[in-house]
Amino acid sequence: MGLRAAPLLLLTALLLAGASAGRERDPDRYKHFLNQHYDPSPTGHNARYCNRKMRSINGLRKPDARPGPKDCKETNTFIHDNINSMRAVCTPQGGEDYVTPAGQRMRRSRGPLSVTTCTLSGGSPPNNCEYRATHGARTIVIACDGQGRPEHFDENWIVAA
Repeated sequence: MGLRAAPLLLLTALLLAGASAGRERDPDRYKHFLNQHYDPSPTGHNARYCNRKMRSINGLRKPDARPGPKDCKETNTFIHDNINSMRAVCTPQGGEDYVTPAGQRMRRSRGPLSVTTCTLSGGSPPNNCEYRATHGARTIVIACDGQGRPEHFDENWIVAA
């Protein structure tokens, strides 16, 4: 019985490995990144801007297992530079390897990018969350997919320029 189970276990392991490898190249991760973090033409850099943008972001969040309304997202950053500048962080010209204190391999921009960071300041979920805005030029830290596209913005490792 052990010999019969071995091929089945091997096949299952290969299928799972293939599924996780496919997720790394999932174009939806790039689209999700753009929806959550890219705004080349902001309409201001104030609380009104953040409240409007974050209402959209909070609506995109996946529901969690807890009952009740969705939580307000604590922090989200919007990048305002052109898309080529943002994608360049994934290249040697625009970014450099960076390992976070948690051990994650990321990319840090070589120069500052224009960003607005929206930070929760009060309100109640999901549509009455209130945010304050901080606008400036900052070095950012992102994860890139195998095609050189941003797929994750790490809010914890924003470095002031």
